[in-house]
Amino acid sequence: LWGNFDHYADIDLLSFAWLNAGGLRVPSYYHAVQAVEKYLKALALSILDPDGVKETASNKKWIITHDLEKLAKRCSVNFPFYGQPEIQAQLKRFSEFDQVARYPWTKQQLGNGFTSSDVSLLCDLVRHLRTDLPIKVDDYILGILLRGHHQGRPQIDESLRFLATEYALSVAALRAVFPSVDAIVRR
Repeated sequence: LWGNFDHYADIDLLSFAWLNAGGLRVPSYYHAVQAVEKYLKALALSILDPDGVKETASNKKWIITHDLEKLAKRCSVNFPFYGQPEIQAQLKRFSEFDQVARYPWTKQQLGNGFTSSDVSLLCDLVRHLRTDLPIKVDDYILGILLRGHHQGRPQIDESLRFLATEYALSVAALRAVFPSVDAIVRR
């Protein structure tokens, strides 16, 4: 189940890069926050079920939260990085931005939300999150797109050619904004 969250987080990360390259900053930052939320949920679920075979989310009320700070605290038991005060403070601000981006009547109390100065923090968070996931075979969309093939199978079939063509501009945009992104996929 946590792999589903990883898959959709990868897509949100690509959406962030594509929208950001097109100058649509607020929607791009919204997708950045969504990617972090989904990676955090994936990590929290992977702690409960590293092999991803149990139905671990159906009875977990916390899985529907958008509170990045709470999700990170859940992960910090096994991964202390997410419990660090500066990380918690940034995630709290990002959670507020997520609410403001969806519900304009939300009052901002923690600043102006996500900005271009936060992109390096986003990259660092994503690097930690995706690296901390117990991915054994990285045949999630980001892994396939950045490697150009399924993990351990370098031959490119027709479906991968189509996928690579469809996502080529998003991948280029992601590499431009996140120069070390190739390091977060398994080879």
